[in-house]
Amino acid sequence: MAAKGAQLSRGGMHMAGKPRPTARKIALGQELRKLRAARGLTIEEAAAGMGFSEAQLQRVETGFSALRRINHLSALLKRYGIDETDQLGEELVTIWRDAASEEWVSEFKDGMTPAQMPKFVGIEEVARTIRAYHPLLPWGMLQTEEYARALFAMQQPVLEAPSESVEKAVRLRLRRRECITREDEPVTLVAIIGESALRHIVGGIDVMQGQCQELIKLSELDNVTIQILPTEGKRYRFAADFSILNMGDELPSQVQADNAWGALAMSSRPRDVGVFSRRFERLTAAALSPEETADYVRNLSREIK
Repeated sequence: MAAKGAQLSRGGMHMAGKPRPTARKIALGQELRKLRAARGLTIEEAAAGMGFSEAQLQRVETGFSALRRINHLSALLKRYGIDETDQLGEELVTIWRDAASEEWVSEFKDGMTPAQMPKFVGIEEVARTIRAYHPLLPWGMLQTEEYARALFAMQQPVLEAPSESVEKAVRLRLRRRECITREDEPVTLVAIIGESALRHIVGGIDVMQGQCQELIKLSELDNVTIQILPTEGKRYRFAADFSILNMGDELPSQVQADNAWGALAMSSRPRDVGVFSRRFERLTAAALSPEETADYVRNLSREIK
């Protein structure tokens, strides 16, 4: 699968295709962090007298935001000894301009959509591989329209959200699915789903049976692997859902987890990614094989009453 993100090299930054704004923010942050390190500067020293805070620069380097003004980037590059008219300087300015635009997901901003969703979806779209674990619900990309609508409708009175919010959330979920169903470089998805996700009735028997059938159908795609973690037996388990997004060699891997407030927590720290990667490996070994999973889901579908 060809890389879709930024490709970094000692001679500069080369772009393959035209990555999404979030991927550009991450690529720009990575390069700025390398330049700062090469000059031997701390975050505090780099941000001193620049017109933006140390915290802002920290967010820029981790890809959570972009510098708001071009003169801020110009001043930072000058501090790092980079001339804007040089090849690297010109490429970084171009990346900054592209990163300043909003992801398409911004049109779905709503009370039912976490504030961090645009960043996550932007990363999700350009990931090479996504490894996802969901013990209580099917992973969002794998949900049918009927299941997603029933799920969000359950949350509507709790969040005191209007009916339009439900439909907007459903459309976003279906749009995200295109990552794994598109013909051009689909994302490779490896999903582990707890059996409880298919035992809990959401939306009715027909909805659940349709969801089971959808899992079997999607598992037949070359780029999708689904495993069920049964409730019975002595198996490794983890209580919270999470996903690990591998971005290839060009960008750092990201780990994402939800919290009880409905917010998304993300980290690219190697230690965090390593811990969750080991958890996923243990869960993979504990779950049914992909071949066993298809038969297991068929049987579950017949048992749902």
